[in-house]
Order: sequence, then C-alpha cells, then structure tokens
Amino acid sequence: MVRRVTVGWDGSAVALAPLEWAARHYPEAGQIELVQVDGGRKVRGEPLRDVEDAAEAFRQAHPSFDVRAVRAQGVPAEVLADRTAPDALLVLGGRGNEEQRLGHRTSTAYRVLLRAEGPAAVVPQSFRGGRDVVVGIAGPNDDPCVLLTAAKEAVSRRQRLIAVHVARPLLGLGLGALPGDPVGHDRDLGEYERMVDEALAPVAAAHPTLPMVRRVVRGRAADVLLAASRNAALLVIGRDDASPIDRRPITHSSVLLSRAPVVVVPPGSEVG
Repeated sequence: MVRRVTVGWDGSAVALAPLEWAARHYPEAGQIELVQVDGGRKVRGEPLRDVEDAAEAFRQAHPSFDVRAVRAQGVPAEVLADRTAPDALLVLGGRGNEEQRLGHRTSTAYRVLLRAEGPAAVVPQSFRGGRDVVVGIAGPNDDPCVLLTAAKEAVSRRQRLIAVHVARPLLGLGLGALPGDPVGHDRDLGEYERMVDEALAPVAAAHPTLPMVRRVVRGRAADVLLAASRNAALLVIGRDDASPIDRRPITHSSVLLSRAPVVVVPPGSEVG
C-alpha cells in the first residue's frame, strides 16, 4: 500500500497534472506532500505558484488528504530522491516537449529514477486517460514487486493487465525488431511463454480474477513497450540497473517518450 505520495512542485502547470492524478488514483495514501526545491531551475514563460498556496488550495479541494507543503534547498533530483521510500510513491510531471531532448541524459526525472528507493511515477502533461495497464517482463530474475505493483494498479483501475516480454531480435540484426512484431512459432516461443507464466504466477495467486494478456515480442525493449502502452492507462517497468552506462536505459526512453504515465519500480518496493 502507498502510505504517502510526494509530488515534485515547481509552481507550473506541469506540476498540476501529477498532483490531480495522484489524488484520483491513490486515495488510500492519506498523506500528500508537495515538495518545492528552492534554487531549482525556473520554468520559462509560466507563472509560478508558491507551494504553500498550492497546498492550501489542494487541501480545500480534497479535505480527506493530509496535505503538507515542504520547502527544501539543494539539487532538485537529489532532494526528491531522498524523499522516496519503499512504501511511498514519488510523482513527477512530464513536459510536452520532452521528445526534443531525447539525446540528452540530464532530465531531472531520469536522475531521480536512478536514485529512488521506492516507486516513482512520471505523468505527461498531455495525458487524458487510457485503457489497460502494461507491464514489461525483463526475465525470470525480475523482482516480483514489479509485476505485483502493476497488478495492483490494474485492479484498482478495473483494467486488464498486459504483460509484455521483449525477446532480442533474431541474430542481433534487427530482424523482427518492429514494435509489436510477435515472435512467432519458433523453437524459443515455448520457453519464453513458460518464463512469462512463471513470472506471472504470484500475480495469478494474488489476483485470480484479474484479466491478463501475455505477449512475447521481438524488438528493442523501449520501442516495444512504448508502442504497447501508446493508449494505456499506465506503463509499469522495473528499474534497469544493469544497463551499460553507454546505453540509454529503458527507463529514460520511457520517461521521455511515453504518452501514458510511467511507474518505475526499483527492487524491494513494498506492495500492499
């Protein structure tokens, strides 16, 4: 269970989307804190709203929440990451022009995700809703908390859980690498399907009535997951701690390009 929701606040319209999204989907949290890091980057062309004023307005609109305003000094990514916990959720806003910064690795949200000790979500400013919860299955060593988190999100939203495992392109040459290209009836298909079934066993035990769809697809993981979640209500992925430094982790591409909100779950996160 998410016991606390922390929302990064910079006073912009971008920050309003994750705040309202969190209130809608995590009423059990009880406490919502807005964290404003003084000295952070100013948002050009947008009026800034003080964190205390924002907290009071939100408190009036949502009296069931314990709303707190927090001011902090320091580097925004470090301050926000330090407020994460296995039983809490950090929610950040995503801007509409993130695609233009695809070649850069300096987004605040990305740096927070790398340091977070609990689940963190990025909500695009343009998100207006979707269907299904999509979760990526990397392999048999995935932490069960990733799939169980995705299942809980699907149950709370009354949506299907779409579990996607991305197999490597044939021969490593990009064959079958188009997003959504199924593996087909090759000799590996049975092995992949068994691995997916084993990974989903804890989910089936915990949520026996949850509708689940299993997909095994060849391609680049980021491309496949982004295509699968194009019209989704949520994309859930595990943190890609093992990616080489010289390659863009899946989490970075997802944060920059996903049309759906993305929840990144590090190992050891608590699932209520």
